Amino acid sequence: EASLRFTLPGSGTEGPAKQENFILGSCGTDQVKGVLTLQGDALSQADVNLKMPRNNQLLHFAFREDKQWKLQQIQDARNHVSQAIYLLTSRDESYQFKTGAEVLKLMDAVMLQLTRARNRLTTPATLTLPEIAASGLTRMFAPALPSDLLVNVYINLNKLCLTVYQLHALQPNSTKNFRPAGGAVLHSPGAMFEWGSQRLEVSHVHKVECVIPWLNDALVYFTVSLQLCQQLKDKISVFSSYWSYRPF
Repeated sequence: EASLRFTLPGSGTEGPAKQENFILGSCGTDQVKGVLTLQGDALSQADVNLKMPRNNQLLHFAFREDKQWKLQQIQDARNHVSQAIYLLTSRDESYQFKTGAEVLKLMDAVMLQLTRARNRLTTPATLTLPEIAASGLTRMFAPALPSDLLVNVYINLNKLCLTVYQLHALQPNSTKNFRPAGGAVLHSPGAMFEWGSQRLEVSHVHKVECVIPWLNDALVYFTVSLQLCQQLKDKISVFSSYWSYRPF
């Protein structure tokens, strides 16, 4: 069931994955509004409006038409689910398991893949600000993003999240103690970094998100699958201990 949620363009005769539009929102701000179009594991379109806090100027930017942005987290999660299914189906139907230990070993391997699949969705990558600045995502937009904006997109649990960072340059004679920020899923205002020959500071952070229902389903199925594997392991362990301690 979990694997069926990760539809893939061009796999078999299913044709391309359907496009789904998601409206981005946040309960705390209307500074950023937009629509992201998801097609399988790729963002095929993005349309974002940003209201600049200083002067209320409205900026609009969208993906160039020839561009798509792969969401590596979805791709990796799907690959782990496929690997779990392969482990379960790679034996002949008439295959007989010889020992409980053999089943336990298989369950451990399947559970490892399911846990990795779930972790890819629940644990977004921690990136430094220079890594976000160097990301190809910043070059996906038309018109090009202004030099004082950074954008990041990631999956967190069942949500697709878009973060916009507004930056300002620190003057060379600034008395601020310059300390580059480390990696984070979400950076805070005041985070500093060096890019090219400039020292920059985050002045505003805008985060908007939307729930993706089929990711929610997949996470539920991962949990149920892991519970079923564990139940089978527990049953075999009960029998193993019974045979181990049987008086002869």
